[in-house]
Amino acid sequence: MAVLLAALSAATFGVGDFFGGLSARRMASALTTLAAQATGLVLVLLASLAVAGDPTRNDVTLGVVAGLAGAVGLILFYWAMGKGPMSVVAPVSAVMSALVPIGAGVLDGERPSAVAIVGILLGLPAIVLISREPTPVEADESERSVEEATHVHVRAGLAERGGLPVLAAALSGVGFGTFFTVLSHTSDGSGLWPIASARTAASLLAIVVVLAVRPPRPERSGVGFGMLAGCLDVLGNSFYLLASRQGLLTLVGVIGAMYPASTVVLARVVLREQLTRHQLLGLATAGLAVALIAAA
Repeated sequence: MAVLLAALSAATFGVGDFFGGLSARRMASALTTLAAQATGLVLVLLASLAVAGDPTRNDVTLGVVAGLAGAVGLILFYWAMGKGPMSVVAPVSAVMSALVPIGAGVLDGERPSAVAIVGILLGLPAIVLISREPTPVEADESERSVEEATHVHVRAGLAERGGLPVLAAALSGVGFGTFFTVLSHTSDGSGLWPIASARTAASLLAIVVVLAVRPPRPERSGVGFGMLAGCLDVLGNSFYLLASRQGLLTLVGVIGAMYPASTVVLARVVLREQLTRHQLLGLATAGLAVALIAAA
C-alpha cells in the first residue's frame, strides 16, 4: 500500500508541476507560489475538518517547519526553471529531493532489502533521464517546432551565464526533501493537520515574498493554473504523508521523487511534445524501479 500511495503522490505532484509551470509562464514565480499555497490551504483545512485527527503541538511545529522548507524550495525551483536550463534544473532538483529522505531514513536506522536497494539505485538515474529536456539536436530529431527549438537554444544560452540556477535547483531539491522528511515524522493520529500547518506557514511566507518583490499584475489564466496546481499539490502531499506512515522513508522518498514522469507524459498528451529516447528509457527504468521496490 505504501508503494501505491507513493506512486499516486508522484503522479499527482507531476500533474501539479505541469500546471504550475503553465502558471509560471504567465506571471511571476512568487505569485504562482502564493496562488498554489493559498488555494491548497483552503482545501486542506476543509479536508482536515472532515478527516479525524488529533495533532499534538509537535505535529503542528513539524508541519510549520516542513511548510517553510517546501515554500522556499518551490520559489527557488520556479526561479531556477525560468533562469536556467530546464534540462539541468529539473533533474538536479528531483534527485536532491530523493537523496534527503534516503539519507534521513538510513540515519534513522532503516535498512531496505537488497531488492529494494536495487530499485533505489535504478530510481535515481531514472529521475534524471525522465526530467532531462532534449538537447537541440534531439529536438530536431523529434521534429519540434521552430519556436520550441528556439526556446531550447535560449535556455542553453542561459546555462552559460553561471551556475546560480543550478545551485538554486539543488537547494530547491533539499527544500522539497526536507519537507517530505519532516512531514514523515508527524504522528499517525494527527490526520491531515500537519499539512494544514505546513500550508499556513508556506502561504504566509509567500505573501511576504510577494510584498517584497512586488511583481507585475498577474494574468487571470496564470492565477487559475496556479490554483489548480495548489489543489493537486495538496492531494500529492496527502498521499505522501499516508505513504510515509506505512512504508520506509528510503523507499517512499525515491518513488515520490519520480514526479517528473507524469509531467513529461502530460506534456506529451496535452502539448504534443515528443518524448526522446532517454525519456522513454527513463520511464521504463522508473517502472522497473517501482516494481522492484514493491516486490521488496
